[in-house]
Amino acid sequence: MFAPARRLENWAASWARRRQGADAHAVVLKRRRIYILPTRFGAVFALMLLVMLLGSLNYSASLGFMLTFLLAGLGLVLMHHCHGNLLGAELKLLGAHAVFAGERAEFRIALRNNAATPRYEIELAHHRHATEPADVAPGAEVSLKIAVPTERRGWVPLGRFAVVTRHPGGLFRAWTWIHMDARCLVYPRPAPPGRPLPEGAGTGFGGKPDVGDSDFAGLRAAAPGDPPQRIAWKAFARSDALLLKQFAGGDREPCELDWDALSDLEPEARLAQLTRWCLDAAADARTFALKIPGAALPLGAGPQHLGACLEALALYDVDRR
Repeated sequence: MFAPARRLENWAASWARRRQGADAHAVVLKRRRIYILPTRFGAVFALMLLVMLLGSLNYSASLGFMLTFLLAGLGLVLMHHCHGNLLGAELKLLGAHAVFAGERAEFRIALRNNAATPRYEIELAHHRHATEPADVAPGAEVSLKIAVPTERRGWVPLGRFAVVTRHPGGLFRAWTWIHMDARCLVYPRPAPPGRPLPEGAGTGFGGKPDVGDSDFAGLRAAAPGDPPQRIAWKAFARSDALLLKQFAGGDREPCELDWDALSDLEPEARLAQLTRWCLDAAADARTFALKIPGAALPLGAGPQHLGACLEALALYDVDRR
Protein backbone atom coordinates (compact mmCIF):
# COMPACT_ATOMS: atom_id res chain seq x y z
CA MET A 1 0.00 0.00 0.00
CA PHE A 2 1.25 3.50 -0.85
CA ALA A 3 2.29 5.77 2.02
CA PRO A 4 -0.59 8.30 1.54
CA ALA A 5 -3.14 5.48 1.54
CA ARG A 6 -1.56 3.99 4.66
CA ARG A 7 -1.65 7.34 6.44
CA LEU A 8 -5.28 7.81 5.43
CA GLU A 9 -6.20 4.38 6.78
CA ASN A 10 -4.36 5.02 10.07
CA TRP A 11 -6.15 8.35 10.42
CA ALA A 12 -9.52 6.68 9.77
CA ALA A 13 -8.74 3.93 12.29
CA SER A 14 -7.76 6.52 14.92
CA TRP A 15 -10.96 8.42 14.25
CA ALA A 16 -12.97 5.20 14.63
CA ARG A 17 -11.20 4.47 17.94
CA ARG A 18 -12.15 7.90 19.30
CA ARG A 19 -15.70 7.45 18.03
CA GLN A 20 -16.19 3.88 19.31
CA GLY A 21 -13.94 3.81 22.35
CA ALA A 22 -12.41 0.61 23.73
CA ASP A 23 -14.31 -2.64 23.20
CA ALA A 24 -15.18 -5.28 25.77
CA HIS A 25 -14.09 -8.89 25.33
CA ALA A 26 -17.53 -9.62 23.83
CA VAL A 27 -18.81 -7.34 21.05
CA VAL A 28 -22.01 -7.35 18.99
CA LEU A 29 -21.58 -5.45 15.71
CA LYS A 30 -24.10 -2.61 15.50
CA ARG A 31 -25.12 -0.70 12.40
CA ARG A 32 -23.36 2.57 13.26
CA ARG A 33 -19.91 0.98 13.49
CA ILE A 34 -19.93 -0.98 10.23
CA TYR A 35 -18.29 0.80 7.30
CA ILE A 36 -18.57 -0.10 3.62
CA LEU A 37 -16.78 1.02 0.45
CA PRO A 38 -16.45 -0.37 -3.09
CA THR A 39 -13.58 -2.71 -3.81
CA ARG A 40 -11.38 -2.23 -6.88
CA PHE A 41 -13.68 -4.57 -8.74
CA GLY A 42 -16.64 -2.53 -7.50
CA ALA A 43 -15.05 0.71 -8.74
CA VAL A 44 -14.53 -0.85 -12.18
CA PHE A 45 -18.16 -2.02 -12.11
CA ALA A 46 -19.32 1.53 -11.30
CA LEU A 47 -17.17 2.96 -14.10
CA MET A 48 -18.67 0.44 -16.51
CA LEU A 49 -22.19 1.53 -15.50
CA LEU A 50 -21.25 5.16 -16.10
CA VAL A 51 -19.96 4.35 -19.59
CA MET A 52 -23.13 2.35 -20.33
CA LEU A 53 -25.28 5.25 -19.14
CA LEU A 54 -23.43 7.77 -21.31
CA GLY A 55 -23.69 5.45 -24.32
CA SER A 56 -27.42 4.97 -23.75
CA LEU A 57 -27.94 8.74 -23.49
CA ASN A 58 -25.94 9.37 -26.63
CA TYR A 59 -27.77 6.79 -28.74
CA SER A 60 -31.16 6.96 -26.93
CA ALA A 61 -31.02 3.19 -26.47
CA SER A 62 -33.92 2.03 -24.33
CA LEU A 63 -32.45 -1.44 -23.88
CA GLY A 64 -29.17 0.18 -22.81
CA PHE A 65 -31.02 2.21 -20.13
CA MET A 66 -32.80 -0.93 -18.95
CA LEU A 67 -29.59 -2.96 -18.64
CA THR A 68 -27.74 -0.09 -16.93
CA PHE A 69 -30.41 0.46 -14.29
CA LEU A 70 -30.85 -3.29 -13.81
CA LEU A 71 -27.14 -3.70 -13.06
CA ALA A 72 -27.16 -0.60 -10.85
CA GLY A 73 -30.04 -2.05 -8.85
CA LEU A 74 -28.19 -5.34 -8.55
CA GLY A 75 -25.18 -3.44 -7.18
CA LEU A 76 -27.34 -1.71 -4.54
CA VAL A 77 -28.80 -5.06 -3.47
CA LEU A 78 -25.31 -6.54 -3.16
CA MET A 79 -24.22 -3.54 -1.06
CA HIS A 80 -27.18 -4.05 1.30
CA HIS A 81 -26.42 -7.75 1.74
CA CYS A 82 -22.68 -7.13 2.21
CA HIS A 83 -23.43 -4.71 5.06
CA GLY A 84 -25.96 -7.12 6.56
CA ASN A 85 -23.44 -9.96 6.47
CA LEU A 86 -21.69 -8.34 9.47
CA LEU A 87 -24.65 -6.68 11.16
CA GLY A 88 -25.48 -8.42 14.43
CA ALA A 89 -22.50 -10.77 14.42
CA GLU A 90 -20.99 -11.40 17.86
CA LEU A 91 -17.27 -11.60 18.59
CA LYS A 92 -15.81 -12.92 21.82
CA LEU A 93 -12.20 -13.12 22.95
CA LEU A 94 -11.23 -16.65 23.98
CA GLY A 95 -7.69 -15.75 25.08
CA ALA A 96 -4.18 -16.67 23.99
CA HIS A 97 -1.78 -19.29 25.31
CA ALA A 98 1.65 -18.13 26.43
CA VAL A 99 4.44 -18.60 23.90
CA PHE A 100 8.21 -18.19 23.77
CA ALA A 101 9.83 -15.15 22.16
CA GLY A 102 10.18 -15.69 18.44
CA GLU A 103 6.97 -17.73 18.19
CA ARG A 104 3.63 -16.37 17.06
CA ALA A 105 1.07 -15.46 19.70
CA GLU A 106 -2.30 -16.82 18.61
CA PHE A 107 -5.30 -14.88 19.87
CA ARG A 108 -8.45 -16.97 19.57
CA ILE A 109 -11.62 -15.08 18.62
CA ALA A 110 -15.04 -16.74 18.60
CA LEU A 111 -17.43 -15.56 15.88
CA ARG A 112 -21.04 -16.37 16.64
CA ASN A 113 -24.08 -16.03 14.38
CA ASN A 114 -27.30 -15.45 16.28
CA ALA A 115 -29.28 -14.66 13.13
CA ALA A 116 -31.62 -16.98 11.28
CA THR A 117 -29.56 -16.77 8.08
CA PRO A 118 -25.98 -17.89 7.49
CA ARG A 119 -23.04 -15.51 7.25
CA TYR A 120 -20.44 -16.08 4.56
CA GLU A 121 -16.76 -15.28 4.00
CA ILE A 122 -16.01 -13.35 7.18
CA GLU A 123 -12.34 -12.87 8.00
CA LEU A 124 -10.24 -11.14 10.65
CA ALA A 125 -7.46 -8.84 9.44
CA HIS A 126 -4.49 -7.69 11.52
CA HIS A 127 -1.55 -5.70 10.12
CA ARG A 128 -1.99 -6.81 6.50
CA HIS A 129 -2.47 -10.45 7.52
CA ALA A 130 -5.92 -12.02 7.38
CA THR A 131 -7.44 -15.29 8.49
CA GLU A 132 -9.07 -17.66 6.05
CA PRO A 133 -12.67 -16.59 5.25
CA ALA A 134 -15.13 -18.43 7.46
CA ASP A 135 -18.79 -19.29 6.96
CA VAL A 136 -21.02 -19.35 10.05
CA ALA A 137 -24.31 -21.24 10.03
CA PRO A 138 -27.36 -19.89 11.93
CA GLY A 139 -26.88 -20.35 15.67
CA ALA A 140 -23.35 -21.67 15.16
CA GLU A 141 -19.96 -20.44 16.33
CA VAL A 142 -16.51 -20.68 14.75
CA SER A 143 -13.12 -19.98 16.31
CA LEU A 144 -10.61 -17.90 14.36
CA LYS A 145 -6.97 -17.29 15.26
CA ILE A 146 -5.08 -14.03 14.83
CA ALA A 147 -1.32 -14.70 14.76
CA VAL A 148 0.87 -11.89 16.12
CA PRO A 149 4.67 -12.19 15.76
CA THR A 150 6.72 -11.82 18.94
CA GLU A 151 10.29 -10.71 19.34
CA ARG A 152 10.69 -9.90 23.03
CA ARG A 153 9.50 -11.36 26.29
CA GLY A 154 6.71 -9.77 28.32
CA TRP A 155 3.17 -8.86 27.41
CA VAL A 156 2.29 -8.55 23.72
CA PRO A 157 -0.97 -6.70 23.00
CA LEU A 158 -3.33 -7.73 20.25
CA GLY A 159 -4.05 -4.15 19.24
CA ARG A 160 -6.54 -3.14 16.59
CA PHE A 161 -7.93 -5.71 14.18
CA ALA A 162 -10.67 -5.62 11.57
CA VAL A 163 -13.65 -7.84 10.83
CA VAL A 164 -14.05 -7.91 7.05
CA THR A 165 -16.40 -9.37 4.44
CA ARG A 166 -16.74 -8.96 0.67
CA HIS A 167 -19.70 -11.29 0.29
CA PRO A 168 -21.68 -11.36 -1.91
CA GLY A 169 -20.19 -10.55 -5.28
CA GLY A 170 -16.96 -8.90 -4.16
CA LEU A 171 -18.19 -5.45 -5.26
CA PHE A 172 -18.05 -3.98 -1.74
CA ARG A 173 -15.88 -4.36 1.33
CA ALA A 174 -17.70 -4.05 4.65
CA TRP A 175 -15.62 -3.90 7.79
CA THR A 176 -15.37 -2.69 11.34
CA TRP A 177 -12.42 -2.12 13.66
CA ILE A 178 -12.24 -3.88 17.02
CA HIS A 179 -10.16 -2.52 19.91
CA MET A 180 -10.05 -5.23 22.58
CA ASP A 181 -7.74 -4.95 25.57
CA ALA A 182 -6.19 -8.36 24.89
CA ARG A 183 -2.62 -9.45 25.51
CA CYS A 184 -0.50 -12.58 25.46
CA LEU A 185 2.34 -13.51 27.79
CA VAL A 186 5.65 -14.14 26.00
CA TYR A 187 8.30 -16.16 27.82
CA PRO A 188 12.00 -15.50 27.22
CA ARG A 189 13.52 -17.39 24.32
CA PRO A 190 15.26 -20.45 25.86
CA ALA A 191 19.03 -20.62 25.59
CA PRO A 192 20.42 -23.50 23.50
CA PRO A 193 20.65 -26.76 25.46
CA GLY A 194 24.01 -27.88 26.78
CA ARG A 195 24.66 -26.07 30.05
CA PRO A 196 23.91 -28.62 32.79
CA LEU A 197 21.53 -27.99 35.63
CA PRO A 198 23.23 -26.72 38.81
CA GLU A 199 24.05 -29.30 41.44
CA GLY A 200 21.79 -29.47 44.46
CA ALA A 201 24.54 -29.83 47.03
CA GLY A 202 24.76 -26.12 47.64
CA THR A 203 21.04 -25.64 48.12
CA GLY A 204 20.64 -27.39 51.42
CA PHE A 205 18.53 -30.16 49.93
CA GLY A 206 21.13 -32.88 50.31
CA GLY A 207 22.72 -35.03 47.63
CA LYS A 208 19.99 -37.58 47.18
CA PRO A 209 20.80 -39.85 44.23
CA ASP A 210 18.43 -40.58 41.39
CA VAL A 211 17.29 -44.09 42.20
CA GLY A 212 13.62 -44.27 41.28
CA ASP A 213 11.44 -44.11 38.23
CA SER A 214 9.12 -41.18 37.73
CA ASP A 215 5.38 -41.38 37.11
CA PHE A 216 3.77 -39.79 34.11
CA ALA A 217 2.32 -36.40 35.17
CA GLY A 218 0.91 -34.96 31.95
CA LEU A 219 1.82 -33.10 28.79
CA ARG A 220 2.94 -29.59 28.04
CA ALA A 221 3.67 -27.68 24.84
CA ALA A 222 7.13 -28.44 23.51
CA ALA A 223 9.70 -25.65 23.41
CA PRO A 224 12.77 -25.23 21.20
CA GLY A 225 15.59 -27.49 22.38
CA ASP A 226 13.46 -29.97 24.34
CA PRO A 227 14.83 -33.55 24.30
CA PRO A 228 13.28 -35.53 21.41
CA GLN A 229 12.93 -38.68 23.53
CA ARG A 230 10.35 -36.89 25.72
CA ILE A 231 8.09 -35.82 22.84
CA ALA A 232 4.66 -37.49 22.86
CA TRP A 233 4.64 -38.74 19.28
CA LYS A 234 1.30 -40.52 19.61
CA ALA A 235 -0.38 -37.31 20.75
CA PHE A 236 1.32 -35.49 17.88
CA ALA A 237 -0.12 -37.98 15.38
CA ARG A 238 -3.63 -37.41 16.76
CA SER A 239 -3.65 -33.61 17.03
CA ASP A 240 -0.62 -32.24 15.13
CA ALA A 241 0.37 -30.46 18.38
CA LEU A 242 3.96 -30.99 19.52
CA LEU A 243 3.70 -31.96 23.21
CA LEU A 244 6.31 -33.04 25.75
CA LYS A 245 5.83 -35.75 28.36
CA GLN A 246 6.29 -34.69 31.98
CA PHE A 247 7.00 -36.95 34.91
CA ALA A 248 6.72 -36.57 38.66
CA GLY A 249 7.07 -38.58 41.81
CA GLY A 250 10.63 -39.79 41.28
CA ASP A 251 13.63 -39.54 43.59
CA ARG A 252 15.58 -37.00 41.60
CA GLU A 253 17.60 -34.45 43.50
CA PRO A 254 16.01 -30.98 43.83
CA CYS A 255 17.91 -28.05 42.42
CA GLU A 256 17.90 -24.29 42.84
CA LEU A 257 18.05 -22.09 39.76
CA ASP A 258 19.79 -18.94 40.93
CA TRP A 259 20.29 -15.68 39.06
CA ASP A 260 23.62 -15.12 40.84
CA ALA A 261 24.99 -18.43 39.53
CA LEU A 262 25.12 -16.89 36.03
CA SER A 263 27.29 -13.85 36.76
CA ASP A 264 29.20 -14.39 33.50
CA LEU A 265 26.11 -13.58 31.40
CA GLU A 266 24.24 -10.40 30.53
CA PRO A 267 20.76 -9.96 32.09
CA GLU A 268 18.78 -11.12 29.04
CA ALA A 269 21.15 -14.04 28.54
CA ARG A 270 20.65 -15.00 32.19
CA LEU A 271 16.90 -15.02 31.67
CA ALA A 272 17.31 -17.20 28.59
CA GLN A 273 19.50 -19.67 30.48
CA LEU A 274 17.16 -19.78 33.48
CA THR A 275 14.30 -20.47 31.06
CA ARG A 276 16.28 -23.36 29.57
CA TRP A 277 17.02 -24.73 33.06
CA CYS A 278 13.33 -24.52 34.04
CA LEU A 279 12.36 -26.49 30.94
CA ASP A 280 15.16 -29.04 31.48
CA ALA A 281 14.27 -29.52 35.15
CA ALA A 282 10.57 -30.00 34.32
CA ALA A 283 11.36 -32.45 31.51
CA ASP A 284 13.73 -34.33 33.85
CA ALA A 285 11.08 -34.61 36.60
CA ARG A 286 13.16 -32.52 39.01
CA THR A 287 11.70 -30.35 41.73
CA PHE A 288 13.30 -26.93 41.49
CA ALA A 289 13.27 -23.46 42.97
CA LEU A 290 13.89 -20.19 41.19
CA LYS A 291 15.64 -17.11 42.57
CA ILE A 292 15.84 -13.86 40.64
CA PRO A 293 16.18 -10.30 41.98
CA GLY A 294 12.88 -9.32 43.51
CA ALA A 295 11.31 -12.79 43.36
CA ALA A 296 11.94 -16.20 44.87
CA LEU A 297 9.77 -19.17 43.99
CA PRO A 298 10.04 -22.13 46.40
CA LEU A 299 10.59 -25.74 45.44
CA GLY A 300 7.89 -27.17 43.26
CA ALA A 301 7.15 -29.34 40.28
CA GLY A 302 4.53 -29.83 37.61
CA PRO A 303 3.03 -27.62 34.89
CA GLN A 304 1.68 -24.97 37.27
CA HIS A 305 5.05 -24.47 38.96
CA LEU A 306 6.80 -24.34 35.59
CA GLY A 307 4.30 -21.77 34.34
CA ALA A 308 4.79 -19.61 37.46
CA CYS A 309 8.57 -19.67 37.01
CA LEU A 310 8.38 -18.83 33.31
CA GLU A 311 5.95 -16.00 34.02
CA ALA A 312 8.33 -14.54 36.61
CA LEU A 313 11.15 -14.65 34.07
CA ALA A 314 8.96 -13.14 31.33
CA LEU A 315 7.92 -10.17 33.47
CA TYR A 316 11.27 -9.53 35.12
CA ASP A 317 12.25 -5.85 34.89
CA VAL A 318 15.94 -5.60 34.11
CA ASP A 319 16.01 -1.85 34.78
CA ARG A 320 14.58 -2.36 38.26
CA ARG A 321 17.82 -3.82 39.61
